[in-house]
Amino acid sequence: TVVSTQSGHYGRERSYEEAISCYTKALLKNDKVTTIYTNRALCYLKLELWDRVIRDCKLALEIDKKMTKAHFFMGQALTELERYNDAIVAFTLAIENAKSQKQHFGDDLHMALRKTKKKKVPTATLR
Repeated sequence: TVVSTQSGHYGRERSYEEAISCYTKALLKNDKVTTIYTNRALCYLKLELWDRVIRDCKLALEIDKKMTKAHFFMGQALTELERYNDAIVAFTLAIENAKSQKQHFGDDLHMALRKTKKKKVPTATLR
């Protein structure tokens, strides 16, 4: 569609606010397209609007609970909010879904999970 094409262009131009506006307009026309939610979530992720990332990912997952990108982006936002246990669950689901759907994300999913697990472990303090 014209709106999704325009919003993709805005995202590449790093005009995340404009892309968000286009994705929002697209959702007003059809709120059942998961990729619009995850594309908007990615813009929110770039703008560090963690709660909005989580909201859009949850909306995408209500439509398709196996949406790998929604779990991945949610895990990133949850990590930033220091909700490490929830982030680990999100990344684990992303990895499982990617594997079952034969999707290839390189090492991004596993690396995000490892980093979050390291953050979760309290570091020893010197006395």
